[in-house]
Amino acid sequence: MRTAPEDTTFVLKIFILFTELVEYISMAISSDHYSLVCAIDFGTTFSGIAYSLKREYRDDPMRITVYDWSAPSSVQISYKTPTTILLDSKRKFVAFGYEAESKYAEFAEDEEHDDYFYCRRFKMLLYDTLRKGVERLTMNTKIKDITEKKEMLAIDIFSLSIKYFRDLMVYTVDKKGIGVKTTDIRWVLTVPAMWSDPAKQFMTEAAQKAGISRDKLMLALEPEAASIYCSRLPLAKLEGAGVLGVFEAGKKYLVLDAGGGTVDITVHEVTKDNNLKELEKASGGDWGGTSVDNDYKKKLMEVVGDDFMEDFRLKYTGEYIELFRDFEMKKRTPLSENQTMVTMRMPGMLSGFYEERKDRKLREAIKNSIYNKSMRWEGDKLRITPAFFKNFFSLACVGIVDHVRDLLLEKLKYHKIDTILMVGGFSESPILQKRIREEFPLPHHRVVVPNEAGLAVLKGAVLFGHNPNIISERVAKYSYGIASFEKFDHTIHKKEKKDNKYCKDVFDVHVRKGSRLVFNDEIKSKKEYEPNRDDQMVMDFDVYLSEEEDFPKYVTDPGCQYLGTLSVDLPKPVKGKKRGVFICMIFGGTELCVKAVNRSNNAETSATFNFLGNQP
Repeated sequence: MRTAPEDTTFVLKIFILFTELVEYISMAISSDHYSLVCAIDFGTTFSGIAYSLKREYRDDPMRITVYDWSAPSSVQISYKTPTTILLDSKRKFVAFGYEAESKYAEFAEDEEHDDYFYCRRFKMLLYDTLRKGVERLTMNTKIKDITEKKEMLAIDIFSLSIKYFRDLMVYTVDKKGIGVKTTDIRWVLTVPAMWSDPAKQFMTEAAQKAGISRDKLMLALEPEAASIYCSRLPLAKLEGAGVLGVFEAGKKYLVLDAGGGTVDITVHEVTKDNNLKELEKASGGDWGGTSVDNDYKKKLMEVVGDDFMEDFRLKYTGEYIELFRDFEMKKRTPLSENQTMVTMRMPGMLSGFYEERKDRKLREAIKNSIYNKSMRWEGDKLRITPAFFKNFFSLACVGIVDHVRDLLLEKLKYHKIDTILMVGGFSESPILQKRIREEFPLPHHRVVVPNEAGLAVLKGAVLFGHNPNIISERVAKYSYGIASFEKFDHTIHKKEKKDNKYCKDVFDVHVRKGSRLVFNDEIKSKKEYEPNRDDQMVMDFDVYLSEEEDFPKYVTDPGCQYLGTLSVDLPKPVKGKKRGVFICMIFGGTELCVKAVNRSNNAETSATFNFLGNQP
């Protein structure tokens, strides 16, 4: 299926006006009721959507339709579109993906682009938002456009992007006559497994702002989704030595999900009932495909100069985009054994613009650079030695290899894991595949790569939407607790923590790091809390987490971080009765959830997390 290249956005806008009116008057439907699952794989570099009908899933779970994009002739990838958005001067949606790139390039060539807001690869803003030195993620966090002169709220950028995919799916369902109401669609949004709780909540808020009902939304962890998909694939679609038995009951394997921005790593074991359980908490780093792009860009800038590259980006935006689009294709192309040079097709204006600005030819700049033995200019092409081309991958490969080695040979050595499952768009890189196979060779390890590794997350997210309890167990990444008071005991409490008769800043633990978490288990963390005042109608708690192996005693201990707040409604006071609530943090799913029950009447009461507020 292909979209009409130019009028897609306009048709979508007209169609969505009608569907939104229909939805407005529709009654709310239980989240258990759905007819179709649609997954949105919101990636750093590329994004896509896929779907399957519930009735078709029952007959053939692997019958999944992936949306096919109208890509430029120079692009080999059509099952995903660039994570790029274009807004007008009033910050209204104009286009997304390839269409956004082409429209902005046209505006730039006609010098009509100054008022537009053009933003790409913005997902990394949400990466590891709890690290020290990283600005805390809030609803007021902003994103700058490609010029870095204009900015707008990140929540608006993400919600407009998600709304584009939502509207496109609704339009597709109607156009194909599938016969599914919008209220009967279950939506699955993919997120990296190592993302923080604030980042996950941010995506949930963005999806709701985009018009996706909370009770129809699920988050799927990317490496888990890929693992689910691969475990259901026929062996013929898995590449690697000795793939037979990879997904038999009792088998353990490492999932290496290499995407555009991050590399997510989890370890799974196949259970007797053919589900999956996590053996090691999710981990990883920013070693994705964009780190290769950044190194390529860095070396080009060392030759032509930072100022020139910036001028070229702003004046010839379309050709600047094409420059790195061609490199993206080369990253996925195998190098032959006897290949002497890698040829990069360069934008037509690059050489002339350089000569105009620098008063010398680009060929001379390359000859006089420190890379004169590794690259040369021929005609309108850049020729690079294979060794130098491979060097662009060095930082990413070293980061991935070191981390995998630490897991397999140290943290998980007693599990005797011998299989590495490579998924994600960056895993399609022959250079990365070769490096992993060299570092973890047979007979001790086997590297398995599914056909179309870049689609594993997207298709797996669809399967997850149909059966979310397929991941039966996970491992707690952190210790979670609530800042609380307890009766002061001078034999165990610090003197400076005394507050009247109580000890303050106590880390009241709800789950310990490394705990086995069964899907939707709400028993382990059940705790009782009482209000400080009789007239109190809401209890607000500060929630903390710790990365330390031993959970902290106080929320002020090293390694303890403020996560956000938890607000719980209290029942009206009744004379002679103590008020209180039982709070259960529900772990084992893809998101941290909470349930609160009034002690006086055993009725469930409202309880909500807010991880996106400013730290007190």
